[in-house]
Amino acid sequence: MPIPAFLLRKLYVKGSLQNVDDGFEFRLKNRLSNSTAVAMSPVRVDDKEYPLDSTTVRYDDEVYNAGEISESSPFPIRLNEEITVHIAGEQLSPGEHKIYIELKTREVGQVGFDVEDSI
Repeated sequence: MPIPAFLLRKLYVKGSLQNVDDGFEFRLKNRLSNSTAVAMSPVRVDDKEYPLDSTTVRYDDEVYNAGEISESSPFPIRLNEEITVHIAGEQLSPGEHKIYIELKTREVGQVGFDVEDSI
């Protein structure tokens, strides 16, 4: 059974969207249950898709290239852990942005949601 988008939106840390020296990033916090990502789709911001090879996902000292997340190289999503999604490249303009995040987990399959946040 798919997880409703309104529940998935609770994963996003509101106010975490920020520009950094080499692009932008935002944070997610798993408030649902332990899970395992086995694929990630390109992040979309304001209908622009960012390539997986410029996207990394990290928590603590572990960094994963989004394009390399797979069944054989999964990304653990632990309960109550904060995850930073970093997109290398151009920075976002000031103001409100709509972000769409989608990934596939072993436990529930494909999940996706959108949120709005501001720089």
